[in-house]
Amino acid sequence: MTATADEIQRAETSTANNYRPLPVVLREGHGAWVTDIEGGRYLDMLSGYSALNFGHTTPSCSPSHTNSSTG
Repeated sequence: MTATADEIQRAETSTANNYRPLPVVLREGHGAWVTDIEGGRYLDMLSGYSALNFGHTTPSCSPSHTNSSTG
């Protein structure tokens, strides 16, 4: 089993199945680009989901997110 399949199986046992997730597990993102845990790089075209309209790790948004998530 690949690392991606392992992570998806682990997530499916502990999360709600509101929709079928894409068969990819993301490790990081910068701007419109994301990288999965196996090194694949993708252009993220799902900007309709919540804060993704701002991109990933946008410098002007990251500090406020960090501060709001710590307490």
